[in-house]
Amino acid sequence: MTGGSETGLSFSALLMKGLMLIAAVSVLAACASMDREQCRVADWRLIGYQDGVLGKSAATIGEYHRDCAEHAVVPELDAWRAGRDEGLQQYCTEDNGFRLGQAGRSYNGVCPGASETLFRSAYEDGRAIYLARSLVSSTHSKIYKRRYEIDALQEDKRDKLSALVQNDLRSEQRVLLLYEIHEIEAEIDLVEHEISDLEHDLALQQAHLEQLTP
Repeated sequence: MTGGSETGLSFSALLMKGLMLIAAVSVLAACASMDREQCRVADWRLIGYQDGVLGKSAATIGEYHRDCAEHAVVPELDAWRAGRDEGLQQYCTEDNGFRLGQAGRSYNGVCPGASETLFRSAYEDGRAIYLARSLVSSTHSKIYKRRYEIDALQEDKRDKLSALVQNDLRSEQRVLLLYEIHEIEAEIDLVEHEISDLEHDLALQQAHLEQLTP
């Protein structure tokens, strides 16, 4: 933050400073890295508040210290901490914990006191749903992949059956084709059994997901 009075600044200058501050804070919401102008105009309480709302750790201030030290600016630690504490009140709610867990987002253990227990419990409930959905999606993908394999095997089998009826085949070629067709059929049977097992797993996984979903 810069020192000195705002008295005497024109409306245009004040407006420009406000726009610069908004731009600086918007960038900080996505990344802790700060350039010279962002360090100079920073509202450290507001930055701390946004960091708290985003659930950033207390170590984030160290990144600001490193960035701003290059520009001879020292972050206002007390203001940042006060803002972050306010922001954490918004972050550390049961509803937010559940949403973050359900979205598969990470949690850095930033919630203070009693809010930690409630937040983490809700977070774990949401994460259980996320993991269950991920498992269902993975099993769907495996089934799709196995069915694609069967389609490819069936096409290979058709090609070999077409070759088998050619009149100019030697007997050893015919025997080899019959063997290859038999191998393909055996592989198709194996993949079909895998699909059956996966579909059984999928039914159980979907039932589990339904139990978890409110």
